[in-house]
Amino acid sequence: MNPDLGTVEFDVPEVFEEFRATDDPEEAYELVLDRLGARAAELGTDRRRALTDLHLTGSAALSGLDAIWSGACVGTLDGRLSTATLTVAQLETADPAPQEAVAAALAEILAPAPETADGRGHRRLVRRFEASAGPVVVALEQTPGWQLGGGQSVPLLSAKAHLPLPPPLAGVLLVELTTPDVDHWADDYAPLLVAVLRSVRFGVADA
Repeated sequence: MNPDLGTVEFDVPEVFEEFRATDDPEEAYELVLDRLGARAAELGTDRRRALTDLHLTGSAALSGLDAIWSGACVGTLDGRLSTATLTVAQLETADPAPQEAVAAALAEILAPAPETADGRGHRRLVRRFEASAGPVVVALEQTPGWQLGGGQSVPLLSAKAHLPLPPPLAGVLLVELTTPDVDHWADDYAPLLVAVLRSVRFGVADA
């Protein structure tokens, strides 16, 4: 955020460590192995390659975002192997606007299109909740994700939470959590995402 206008603070869950971006596949692979430690031996070649691809994809995505913080959970979560990325970024808007108005517009924009005649629709769930810093609009969707050998794939679940900045600040705080461990979402990652959002604190510079 522009320090002349204000600041944003938030608490990062301990399971996430700051992300080290790279466009070198070999370096990305070594970074993944380092994070996994002894657990790396429990994963097959395809899974290690998929984690490396995720690291490279995350690195590329950061270059196009005004990222404030990005980190990854690669290892164990409550004793279970699990992987996720967490990114906090700022999306710019033209002018400051009331948080309620921006949240309403976001909910309309992010709402999935109606299902087509053959029953196939956009698998996106949009929900809104209130945090101490303002209204939050969350878009949750699952994609085919990593493509493995033999026509198999590892699905990815992505939750993008949008928190409009309070005037006189202009923009939206985007908190995104992505994981291939879809079964860990409800009990593990959803509470962590909510905790981050509820910890957000905006500070507006004195006039």
